[in-house]
Amino acid sequence: MIFLCPPAGLLLTLRCITMGSKLWVQSYGFRAIGSEILSMTADTNPLFSNLRVVELASMILAPSAAVILADYGAEVIKVEPPKTGDLNRNWHKKINGLPISDMAYGFEVDNRNKKSVVLDLKSPDAYAALCKIVSEADVLITNYRLKALDKLKIDYDSMRAINPRIIYALATGFGEEGEEAHKPGYDTVSYWSRSGIEHQVFPYEGWLAQFPYGSGDHPSGMALFGSIMTGLYQREKTGEGCKVSTSLLANGAWSNAVMLQAQLAGAEFREKRPRDNAYNFISLHYPTSDNRLLKMSMVNTAKNWRPFCNAIDRNDLPEDSRFCDNEARIANMPTLIKEISEAIQQQPIAHWLQKLEQADVPHTVVSNYEEAANDKQKAANDIIIPLDHPEHGLMRTVNSPFKVSGADKLPAKAAPKLGEHTEEVLKRFGYNDQEIADLTDG
Repeated sequence: MIFLCPPAGLLLTLRCITMGSKLWVQSYGFRAIGSEILSMTADTNPLFSNLRVVELASMILAPSAAVILADYGAEVIKVEPPKTGDLNRNWHKKINGLPISDMAYGFEVDNRNKKSVVLDLKSPDAYAALCKIVSEADVLITNYRLKALDKLKIDYDSMRAINPRIIYALATGFGEEGEEAHKPGYDTVSYWSRSGIEHQVFPYEGWLAQFPYGSGDHPSGMALFGSIMTGLYQREKTGEGCKVSTSLLANGAWSNAVMLQAQLAGAEFREKRPRDNAYNFISLHYPTSDNRLLKMSMVNTAKNWRPFCNAIDRNDLPEDSRFCDNEARIANMPTLIKEISEAIQQQPIAHWLQKLEQADVPHTVVSNYEEAANDKQKAANDIIIPLDHPEHGLMRTVNSPFKVSGADKLPAKAAPKLGEHTEEVLKRFGYNDQEIADLTDG
């Protein structure tokens, strides 16, 4: 790190990060007294500073909605069961095949800037404590199964009786109605498989690899966040709280809505083909000489066809009667795929990235995780941001995926330890040391 002398106590920190063989620098603002860095600068009155959120949730979907509220300054009180807490605290160690780490990386990204309170909601006293917290909350977020909500008396009707202004946000696997409403739901099943997406991307030959952990939960969490904001807007108009909900099933359908609408419209679906006989060359993966994969998205072939051919040193293709227009290319697609594949396999990925950039043809390398995490474009747009972790030191984390002008997010803080804020929160609601001890001992 390099510290430059600032005006008015503001330190400009230039942080050098190595990405592959390249070194790049990004600056962050810090407040300092003397030589001591206190924290990253942030809005002293965050956008959601007046919101109190109670999170009764585990895993990814619902916590990922709550973390966006926390990023913008809401006080998010995460109520967890004793001993185990949120299952995602240790899930990375329980599912064989996930990346190996001492850090609960899945828990960190969805629980920064929150407060953890431990309450055993099966205990009447602990339930009473929850009700006190809910009575002064604006939002309650949960993804408990429907039967558990009823059993623990944390269903919408019970919570609304305590706080009529509460926005009660429910996330489910399969929705609240129908014969599958009570089934457990994870994105691998409810989102990917039931939406038709998995069928779409299943290879012509072989087996499909597992979808990335939580990759259906996070977009579904954005829908839950949007429903919460819609509920808050309605409350501004009516003065009353409401229940908002979404499901993995609904979000999977929405993400694949174009293809589902094709089915609903009676469209005729084409049979799957092997790569060499694909319907179109424009979005295939092309191996390069250094064993990387080049991906293009040449949707506008009328614009991109000739520049693309020039970029791959095949100026002859546009003049060839087999490839001169779209109809000819369709009729000779297997031959065209072979010609393009052989051309691209002659050079390394760096060569093609440069040439296609100059030709303004949409393209990318298929990034591995090291490249995806150290992407300069992500850093430039604050998609990857710094996190100063008390145990793991200076590191980075994935930011929530949108910005609001004039409303800074809070600096990313480490996810809380289990029960870290139990005493702080309960004292605010009138509990003394002995009462808190009795609750936590229970």
